[in-house]
Amino acid sequence: MNSMNYISIHPNPNRDENLSRCRKVILALSEFRGKILIDQIYEKEPLIQGFENVLFVAEKELYTKGDVLITLGGDGTILSVASRAAEAGIPVFGINFGNVGFMTSLEERELKKLSQLVRGEYTTSSRMLLSCRIGKEDPFYALNEFVIAPEKGFHIVELSLFENRKKLCDFRADGLIFNTPTGSTGYAFSAGGAVVDASFDCIGVKAVSSYLLINSHHMIFSPETVFTVKGARCEGGNVTVCADGRETRSIAQGDQVKILRGEKRVNLIFLKERSNLEVFFRKF
Repeated sequence: MNSMNYISIHPNPNRDENLSRCRKVILALSEFRGKILIDQIYEKEPLIQGFENVLFVAEKELYTKGDVLITLGGDGTILSVASRAAEAGIPVFGINFGNVGFMTSLEERELKKLSQLVRGEYTTSSRMLLSCRIGKEDPFYALNEFVIAPEKGFHIVELSLFENRKKLCDFRADGLIFNTPTGSTGYAFSAGGAVVDASFDCIGVKAVSSYLLINSHHMIFSPETVFTVKGARCEGGNVTVCADGRETRSIAQGDQVKILRGEKRVNLIFLKERSNLEVFFRKF
């Protein structure tokens, strides 16, 4: 993408209550000669009014009209837009106003470097998504991970896991994580999983506090693997599957849950080529 006509900005009010940071980003895009698109729900925010190149549009136009989507927040903000960005084919450029920022390209102190984005001086990293379908419901997607766990904590979930229609094992654990390489530095890592280079595709499976020691290891599978979860149950109530810690759906004991690589991918923009492992070692 050497030229851009529209740049979409997705603020995170939890990180930028009065949109003062959003204003800084608009000002830092002074070299951009196109239009900046912002959700119309922010149209009356005083700090981002009065810019001739800012258009307030319906939320869907941020994805369908923009050439790039700039997120203002942290990794969680990117996770919140990832599936829609993948569906629309719009790349995501993250500015970190959060804590860690594995997937973001800039820190708040580096806003002057936005001129590189305008000039097309950047690289892209294509990241796989995971798809989850419960029974005959429509699928939903995760960039980091799906977690199958009890709706209420302090209970063990029991389930049977099948790999490409062959039974792999039975699990008794606090939860079961299915992660992408991008998500290997997230919950899977916190649960003792391996950090995986995000430049290639694979699917990780990691039990959380497994009742059986043999099931406690982090297993890495081919991206072509199709997982089926059957018989998910919990004595303490309902079992749920959660995408990226955000969207949660209930699983009935008779439901079959299929998890596999999603058909769409999300492209993350970075100003210089780097791996998630490089960021991992720098952050920790």
